[in-house]
Amino acid sequence: MNAKLEVHQVDVLVLGAGVAGYQAAIAARRSGASVAIAGMAKGASPYILGFNVAMPDGDDSADDFAEDTYLGGYGLGEPSLIHAMAQESWDAFEELYGYGVPFAMNGQVPSFRHLSGSRRPRSVFVASGTGNAIHRALTGVAGDIGIEEILGWHVVRLIRVGNAVQGAVMRHRHEKRCMAVLANATVLALGGLGRLYDASTYPHDVSGSSYALALEAGATLRDMEFVQFEPTVIVDGPSVIRGMEMPTAMLGAGATLLNAQGERFMLRYNPASAETKIEKAKLALFIQKEIDEGRGLAGGTVAFDARPLGREALQQYETHYRRLRSAGIDPATEVVRIAPAAHSLMGGVEVDACLWSGVDGLFACGEAAGGVHGASRIAGNGAADAIVLSRRCGRFAYDMQIAADASTRAEAVELAEQELAASDPSPKHAAALSRIASQLAESCGIHRSAAELQHATNVLAAIEDHESMEVRRSCMVARSIVTAAALRDESRGAHFRRDFPHTNDTHWRKSIRSRLQESRLLTSTNPAWDNGS
Repeated sequence: MNAKLEVHQVDVLVLGAGVAGYQAAIAARRSGASVAIAGMAKGASPYILGFNVAMPDGDDSADDFAEDTYLGGYGLGEPSLIHAMAQESWDAFEELYGYGVPFAMNGQVPSFRHLSGSRRPRSVFVASGTGNAIHRALTGVAGDIGIEEILGWHVVRLIRVGNAVQGAVMRHRHEKRCMAVLANATVLALGGLGRLYDASTYPHDVSGSSYALALEAGATLRDMEFVQFEPTVIVDGPSVIRGMEMPTAMLGAGATLLNAQGERFMLRYNPASAETKIEKAKLALFIQKEIDEGRGLAGGTVAFDARPLGREALQQYETHYRRLRSAGIDPATEVVRIAPAAHSLMGGVEVDACLWSGVDGLFACGEAAGGVHGASRIAGNGAADAIVLSRRCGRFAYDMQIAADASTRAEAVELAEQELAASDPSPKHAAALSRIASQLAESCGIHRSAAELQHATNVLAAIEDHESMEVRRSCMVARSIVTAAALRDESRGAHFRRDFPHTNDTHWRKSIRSRLQESRLLTSTNPAWDNGS
């Protein structure tokens, strides 16, 4: 590359410049650490619509929030993570409000929206755009308190010395510059699955790299088969709005779903509550069922009818309403055609209640981490995870950092230089990545079967030795999803098997884990790894 290696050193390095990354970085800095945050872009943060909060001394409670989360995850969520998220949610909200995030308020308390999967309204929001407002506030705080920002850099590899992660090697997006950031604690906050699936709702800078980097560093992944399909994604209309989701909060406020016959079909599937009080995985399955059985509209869609809300209520969804109107669609007078699309992953790096990965010096938060959502994620909890647990992650990354001596630091720099010499920043790999994405969408989508999963396994096996490191990593993550989906011969949450359509609590109320052993991906239901396959 003919590029010189730059070396930085901090107590805590956060990889990922979205809301999760900044929350972790700010918490670590306020704990007393020197902190650097590195990343390419905002990830999925701009698309945050709101996050769940349990307000004390009201009708809601942290226990109710935790119970909704556990039930919504079909019994696979980690109670310690769930309770931490629920109990610390109000503190996180108050902190953000103190930073100047302009949440919608009703007097002295926040206005709450009722999102699918929660028994009562608990989602706080910013009418003009929640994610961007929070991200803007956090970047301002980060600058004020002295967090070093290393933006526009791609993470090449984590630096592991002995049994500890000691930072990361990065390459600049455009310039011939490379950097090793040495750290006593490293936080993975690079987001989730993203563009590993065709037609994903996620931006291109979210590629599943968190999971590949963690595997290579010796960490374990869990619950990788549970890929959530956002149920109400716009797939018909001008390109400027395709891929944008219609907020499920609108369903809680009175919007409905209609098939080609004009039938409000959710009354058949969920008679008591129709489009409300149902978590997203089930909602997506029922929408897809209408489409598959020929009751959908043109283009494989159903109608999202927000007309019952009225124009005044729709204007409270300021960003969505403005974008729809700009595209020539007025949801106050016409329906919007939607269908499920790949959205996010419930699984990720296995962490404990401190968000520690089990590898010395390595932590994970946001969609990089798995465990809190179990088999399905209720609406508003993806953002709650990123906002609340990432804050917790930063505190523990500081508390549990592994100090290294001079010889260890020298070894880390040597490893970084070796990685730099071996790295090719511009391999030709677009076709292979596209093949992985299309195969996952085709064989490991909202419905799966043994035959489809075996076909995906065969296709991935033909790609896994590709010359491009990015392709090999994407293939490895894809294999962790497909292998776990094939092993789980039941349907649960966001995992639906055509050939095993029922939930089997007797044998499958447990998580599947994946890890690398001598470059071979092992998948097992046994944490002791004595029956990996």
